Amino acid sequence: MLIILFGIGLLLACVLAWTVRMPEIPTASAASVMACAIFTQGVVIHFAGKGSIGAQIAAGLTLLLWLGLLAAYLGSVRDRSFRSRHWDEPVGRFAIGTWVAGTSSALTAAHVNFPELHPVLVPLGILNAGLLIFYLFAASLAAGEIAGQWRNLKLHGVILLTAVAIQSVSLMLHELFGAKEYMVYRVLVLLGILFYLAAAALLVLRYARKDWTLADDWPETNCILYGAVAITGAAALKSSVFPDGVLLGIWIFALLLLLLVESAEIVRGVLRVRQYGWAEGIGVYAPAQWSRLFTLGMFYFFTQQGGRLFPENAQHGLSVLREWILVGGAWMLSVLFFAEVVLWAFRLVINSSAPGKQVR
Repeated sequence: MLIILFGIGLLLACVLAWTVRMPEIPTASAASVMACAIFTQGVVIHFAGKGSIGAQIAAGLTLLLWLGLLAAYLGSVRDRSFRSRHWDEPVGRFAIGTWVAGTSSALTAAHVNFPELHPVLVPLGILNAGLLIFYLFAASLAAGEIAGQWRNLKLHGVILLTAVAIQSVSLMLHELFGAKEYMVYRVLVLLGILFYLAAAALLVLRYARKDWTLADDWPETNCILYGAVAITGAAALKSSVFPDGVLLGIWIFALLLLLLVESAEIVRGVLRVRQYGWAEGIGVYAPAQWSRLFTLGMFYFFTQQGGRLFPENAQHGLSVLREWILVGGAWMLSVLFFAEVVLWAFRLVINSSAPGKQVR
């Protein structure tokens, strides 16, 4: 029954894409699917348990959101606006990685909570692996365009989505096919690390310049600096690519980056409130804000799944820290998630009352 319902939803999304003029959706909006899926896999399962009614509802809503965005993005192909919306700007083209990671995350969350959907999720997962290949090709072309003018471009964390997309596919394939494809996972994890190092190096060069301010030139997407490390650790953990000692080192590195980036974000928030006020400074919705929820959620998921990495002694500092993160982090992520939903709903109301505006 579930397979039939999901098939109908998938068919309806495709029909709408090719028969109805769909709203203009920013490329990075698929980050909302990433955030919802990891919120389901981490926080909802922490509170309600895997396969519970709550987790199934959250996974089902994530699939519905994914289907809606799928229709919108396919619609941009039909009305020939794909190039202008999602391709022409080389830095923005990297945001297509949210489509790959969003699909991976949605399918993974669905498979965890609706294992009976396995027959239909497997072909979708294979198609998503194909989308990853297309995305890496697109990102490579974008990197070539950026190489000649990177000093004049305002690069930011979106370029790290190559690593996130690769590792998300590794996690998805592991969920769908199990541990038997070890070599595939190893290649994906190592490839993702290479893409991360290359993108991080570009960001270091970009912020080594003095032509930027923290208030205006440090976007939310820079949180992917630690999110990409966290998802790399999670993918390597699931597929046992690295020994536990290395994985614990990755977790500690992700934690240090999280503290560094989020400290900068707090200072940025204070500066923006001083310059622009509360409403305009930090109360404005942007699709990229979902990336912060995803990165925090992915660090939480890595911490949750990595129990074996921590000392068995419950009184050990790292073990105590892990427990604090699991308990306090679940509530913090819940507050942030619902605050973001409120901001999104508020923006949706504003856009719906102003015809012609882009839906976000």
